[in-house]
Amino acid sequence: MPQNQIVTPLVLHAIQYFEAAARNCSFTRAAEELHVTQGAVSQQIKGLEEQVGVKLFNRLARGLALTPEGERLFRVVHLALTEIETVMQAIQPSAATEALVIRSSPSFSMMWLMPRLSRFSSLHPQIEIKLRGELFGMSTSRMNLEGVDVLVLYEQLQQRREQHITPLMKEYLLPVASGAFLAQTKPVAQAADFRRLSLLHDDAPWEGAAPCAEWGEWLRIATQDKSGAVEQFGAHGHQYNLAQLAINAAVHGEGIAMARTSLIHDELAHGKLLPAVPLATCASAAYGLVVNSNARNSRAVQAFTEWISEECRQFEMQRDATLAGMARLVS
Repeated sequence: MPQNQIVTPLVLHAIQYFEAAARNCSFTRAAEELHVTQGAVSQQIKGLEEQVGVKLFNRLARGLALTPEGERLFRVVHLALTEIETVMQAIQPSAATEALVIRSSPSFSMMWLMPRLSRFSSLHPQIEIKLRGELFGMSTSRMNLEGVDVLVLYEQLQQRREQHITPLMKEYLLPVASGAFLAQTKPVAQAADFRRLSLLHDDAPWEGAAPCAEWGEWLRIATQDKSGAVEQFGAHGHQYNLAQLAINAAVHGEGIAMARTSLIHDELAHGKLLPAVPLATCASAAYGLVVNSNARNSRAVQAFTEWISEECRQFEMQRDATLAGMARLVS
């Protein structure tokens, strides 16, 4: 054994204490997590620092802060422990009941995915669904850490290169309002007419999007204006942090929402919402699927991937047929 070996059994034992303290920025919270005393954590960190010969933490009046050397060590240790946990879960025998953790945006989860999941469950009754409605995507390492099996994204997919994405379906944008609201409003004849109207926005349609991005995108395509000057006509009105909120506001007569037609298919079909302008433009964002390659329940992941791909294919045909009957489609 080399005389200068650093990674001894004692160091390996101290590593878990270091990772917990660094992640929590607190010896106290690390002790609670590990079910030991604060003194035990402090002693392990002290021994680790003596072994490697550098300070790993700066002790502050309130909590801890990693030193540059501590930051370097934490990045490696945290990733290694996460990978170990993932592999250990993967090699355990599968239970009779399989769990599938799905994460997608709240609006898509509530308005499109959840109403259809009963069909998936009838095909695969042994798979227990855990659906998380949360904005935006997440890194592969974060998926591993939180045990997420699949992400259903609404994003500008060509901009997301760090993960493999399976395209699911494209989206069309359509300005819609309630019949009562439109009955009290003069018809829109030109883009400038939107200035006098109450517009409703999802202020975060995809990660990094501007608050009025979808209205601006629709106006550019609708007017074929490449300068971006028409965007000003859509840069006002009420803003919501979920598409579902903006759509519900439109249903209740609050104004005109720039809606993703996949989310309002039923409202259009039943007349709860009507096109303010009969023009649906293809959005720059689309729906895609990210699969966690480290998921332990690969059969459940594969079953869901095949099911949602086919579900989206059939829905696209149905939605596009509905839209074609009430608006012009621009790809």
